[in-house]
Parts: sequence; C-alpha cells; structure tokens
Amino acid sequence: MVLLFVILAFVGYGFYELVWKAKLNGATLIDNPTNKVISVSIDGKGYEVPANIYIKVNLEIGKHKIDCKAYDISNQDLNLEPTEYGVVNPTKSKYVIYNIIYTKKDLKREFKPYQVEGREIFSLLGEPVLTTDLFIPDRTFGKGNIDNEEPAFENYNRINQDYSFLSKIFRLNDFFKFYDKNNK
Repeated sequence: MVLLFVILAFVGYGFYELVWKAKLNGATLIDNPTNKVISVSIDGKGYEVPANIYIKVNLEIGKHKIDCKAYDISNQDLNLEPTEYGVVNPTKSKYVIYNIIYTKKDLKREFKPYQVEGREIFSLLGEPVLTTDLFIPDRTFGKGNIDNEEPAFENYNRINQDYSFLSKIFRLNDFFKFYDKNNK
C-alpha cells in the first residue's frame, strides 16, 4: 500500500512538473512594441493591442490564421510549435533570444564576442538570436518570456557546478538595457 502511494505521488508530481506547471506559468503573448494601437485577428477572434503593451491570449499548439492589416498580414499561417507559449509578433519587430548566465565564478574569459545590431555582445552559450519571426517560441514554459523582466534564479537551468542559464526573449531595446545593466 505504501509503495502504491509512493508511485502515485511520483506520477502526480511528474504530471504537475510536465503539464500543469507549464499551464500555470506559460503564456502566449501578442506583443505590440510600437507607439500605435494595432488590431490583430487570430482564427477570426479580434484583439486590440495598445501601444507598447502585450496581451495574453489562449491558443493551442498547432496552426492558426492571423490578420493584422496595419502590417500587411492577411490570412497568414501562424504556427505555434514546439510550444504554444511565446510571443506573437504581428509587427515583425526585432527580438533577441539570449542565454542569461548566473554564476559566482569569474568566467569572463569563457565568453565569446558576437554582433547584435552592430553592438559587441558577449555570450557563454552561443550567439544571441536576432529574430523578426511571426511567432517566437518560449522554450522555458514561461520562465523566459517578455513578461518576466527579471527571472528568478530558481528558474535557471543548472548545467554544472560553474553556472546556470536561462534562455530569455527580449524586445531588441529591452535586451540592450538588460545587457548594459547586468554587464558593467
């Protein structure tokens, strides 16, 4: 009987970690980093997105249709894969996906220089990704999306004893502010 309870508890915790935790923490966001209100329609449902704001929407993994007349998007495919969580980018604005490192060791010599929009950016885990994709997936299930400006250390992935990391999505200007603030 105790063994059955332990197995059920283990399965329940695994289900929570893999399914429910992501559902509670993750979000699909329609982002509007411009200075004008935009109208967006996804699968026939309309959304008004205020200037410099993102809104949360409920969309399932898979194919959808999106319209945004202000940016010449008409009945375009919107494919939410491999996750439904991330940023819908109807303005085709620039975003950066960057691996934030948390460490107590001095690993500066391990970082390599890369170029992002003409600026030298140092990274330990590969080149930052600059994208204007219509959908930018958040592979961290809500821990690294644009609505989480200062992710908690507990959300970082532990690689080894030297450091932990988190892949984070940033609007381009927010990325430069974050990078400058944290790399003095």
